[in-house]
Formats: sequence, structure tokens, C-alpha cells
Amino acid sequence: MDTNGGRRSSWLGRVFRHRLAEHEAVRRERFENVMRRGREVAAADPLGLSTLVRLIAAPLQARATTSLVFQPAHGARSAYDLSDFFGSLLARLTADGMTADQIGVRLEGARYRLRLGRDPILAVPWSDSSLTNAIANIGYSRRKGEWRADFNHKVELLLPFGLALVHGGNHSLAAGITNAEGTVVAETVIALAPLYAHVRYDGVSMIRTHDGFNLWTPVDEELGILFEIGRLMLEYGVRYDAQVAAAHESNSDDSSESFPICYRVLVDGQDTGYSLSGSGATRALLQAEIEPGSAEARSVIVEGAAFTHRNRAGEDRRVVLEHYGRRPLVDDLERVTQLSIYGKD
Repeated sequence: MDTNGGRRSSWLGRVFRHRLAEHEAVRRERFENVMRRGREVAAADPLGLSTLVRLIAAPLQARATTSLVFQPAHGARSAYDLSDFFGSLLARLTADGMTADQIGVRLEGARYRLRLGRDPILAVPWSDSSLTNAIANIGYSRRKGEWRADFNHKVELLLPFGLALVHGGNHSLAAGITNAEGTVVAETVIALAPLYAHVRYDGVSMIRTHDGFNLWTPVDEELGILFEIGRLMLEYGVRYDAQVAAAHESNSDDSSESFPICYRVLVDGQDTGYSLSGSGATRALLQAEIEPGSAEARSVIVEGAAFTHRNRAGEDRRVVLEHYGRRPLVDDLERVTQLSIYGKD
């Protein structure tokens, strides 16, 4: 009997378990640090959770986009899907055996315009020649011109935390993300809100709630963290701040150029010719006693619902904010009303 070999094997096992425990402890600490920050942000303004999502997703997106660059031919990781969260698309998450695909709700008719270079889109290039071609030829002053979406770009948006998975057009999307050029419409939108009653991330693994079963340890810790930021978003009644796409917009039209987040201002049904910045819109809502991050605030800045603004003359006016770019941008609704066709207050 080789007792020395047995002792060595036992020693190696102890070393492995010790290092694994250390790794898990570090991962849990990182998770708790992020969630503590998330709770602080939500207490100050829940809309800021979208910025936290972008912050946490940034290294994940970078690893996805550069996977092929650092690997030999065809050595890149595979595209992301829900199995990266739960280990398998067939993983049973509920007591009666329902899977993530069955619990998540596809929002029919929902479409969001995502900005490349800003929104967390996980493009994973896989072909050397296609990536080289995209990097060399797509972009401002390049042979193929500025980045534009087309029918090949298939993007799936996961709400509430706003991570976008790519199912077509990975190489050109990687170029657009890197150059921060263009926008793409996510025409598939999945609401994961129903999953939160059945699954939680504990800092290391995805845990099935009803029996405490360890479903999966995500390779990328950011996935679990983003999932739990989504839970915080649901608690505060907000979602990722992706812009709603107009019903006629698609990835095959010419409306995919980048634009700033600002809001066209209509007063009593008339276009003032001015736009508010994002901070100006938030200030206007506060002045109207609408709590930032509330469902009412979301309906105004995302869905275009009207609200009432009382001007300095004490007159109530019906205001609608619509996403727009390319207008004189101001940060104060009072200035808009003073310069609009209604004259000074």
C-alpha cells in the first residue's frame, strides 16, 4: 500500500478545499459590498440603480467582447443565455418543476432601444476573420462608415436589471460597443420578475428557495450580483433605464444613430421646441411632487404620461416629456416655459 501517495492525496484535498473556501469568502464579501452600495444608492434615488448595473456589468461585458482577442482561433467562450445564470435551461426552479424559460414572461410588443457603449450588451465574437473585418471596417471614418443596426442584430433584454444577450450580429456589435457608436433595438424582452420568488444568489451560488438546493455557481459572479440588483429594483419599483423604442423602429431602418438622453417638452399639447436633460426631467418631477423611481415617475419619463406643472404665475399646465435628441438642451423647466410660445410667466 502506498501510504505516502495516500497522504499526499489527502493533503492536496485539504489544500484545494482551503483555497475554495477562501475564494468563496472573497466572492461573498464582494457581493455584500456591492449590495450595500446598491441599498445606499436606492435610498438616495432608485433610478441610480441603472448606473450601478452598468458599473457592475462593465467587466463582464469587457470579458465577453475581448474573449476571442485573447484566445487562439475559435477559442472564445460561447454566447450567453439564461443557462449562465442557472446552469441549464432545463434546471427546475420551482417545487412543481418549472424552468426559467417557463417562469420568465416574454413581454409581447415591448421593444427597447439600447445604446452601444453605454448599455450592458454581451456580444461574444467567435470568428477571427469576422472580428478582424468588423474592427477594421466599421466605425466613424472607416470604409463601411458609422455603425448601424440591421436585420442580423438579434438582442434579448432581461428585465428588471437590463442585461442584454446577443443572439445575432456579435462581431459588428462588438465593434459598435468598442467605438460607442450606434443603437440597437431589443425586440425580445424577458421579464424575470416571477423568478425572484423561487431563486436567490447568495454571493457564490444560485439557490433554489423552496428547498435550499444549490442550483449553480455562475462562472461570472457579475451575473449573480446583477440578478440581486434586479431584486432591489423590484423592491423600489424601478427597472433598467433603457429607452422605449417607437412602434415603427426596427434594426433594419435608418433610425439607429446614437442620441443623448433628453426629453422633448410639450406644454398643453404644444411642442415648445426645447428639450430637458435627464437631471432637468428629474427636477421637474420633484417639483410636481412625483417621487423619483416611483411607478408614476417611470410612466412619465419612460412611457410619456402627462403630469401637471405649476408655473411661477400659479397656473397649472399639462406637460409631456418625450425622448428626443438634437434640440437646444436645457436643465430647467422654467426656462423652457419662459422661452416657449406661451411667453414669459
